Amino acid sequence: MITSTRHPLVQAMRRAGEHPRRDPLQRIVLDGPRLIQEALDAGIFIEAALIAGDDQDPAGSLLGARLLGAGARVCQATLRVVQAASRVTTSQGVVALARRPSPPDSAILASPGLLLLVADGIQDPGNLGTMVRTAAAVGASAVAVTEGTADPFQPKVIRATMGAAFRIPVLRVDGPALRAALADHGVSVIVADARGDQDYASASFAPPLAIVVGNESTGPDPAWFDLGTRVRIPLLGPVESLNAAVAAGVLLYEVVRRRGAPCAAP
Repeated sequence: MITSTRHPLVQAMRRAGEHPRRDPLQRIVLDGPRLIQEALDAGIFIEAALIAGDDQDPAGSLLGARLLGAGARVCQATLRVVQAASRVTTSQGVVALARRPSPPDSAILASPGLLLLVADGIQDPGNLGTMVRTAAAVGASAVAVTEGTADPFQPKVIRATMGAAFRIPVLRVDGPALRAALADHGVSVIVADARGDQDYASASFAPPLAIVVGNESTGPDPAWFDLGTRVRIPLLGPVESLNAAVAAGVLLYEVVRRRGAPCAAP
């Protein structure tokens, strides 16, 4: 039973949760049984877990047994210790340290049926997590995040994805390199822009396709404008723009509507 918040495992979880990209082992923190179960289902390697309580807790015992079977180090701890390792205000009594999913092969961009969602400078973790979750829901090929975008595997983003971050490839790439790769592969680009000249309903969404949704305040990098079609989503009420995640959802589901079925990931 771990009773000290200074235990090395607790400290490792805190460091990985606060600065996941600085962790030399590329580890991420998972809070709560649902996210941990989702990670296990997706084959994510979990290094260690802290579970509050004792062997009389059936739920904790079942999850602990599964974690042990997957090769994780499982430690019982006081709720105070688990809370110290957690990144949420009120812990659900279990927190895990997992390896970040391996980066997908960039060859995915060459798929003729590509549907790629590009999060360009999206800084709000909730927005990014919702975008990843929506992309997974429509069967998109992958999500690409550019510089200035929140870390897609920081705890707040992972929670917002509800585990979808483990179900869809997520590429982290700088904007110029991504634009060059899309041009090389002949990928059509749709850029969500409140000042766009074309209504999204009249735009072509033929594959291979990348949909770019930009920063919540400043919009997408203007460099995207030379590569793609700038489309606007009509605003019928007294608002200046849509939430970035909502805009992504509208455009992704327009692809689904036109194709008549969820997109098939390559």
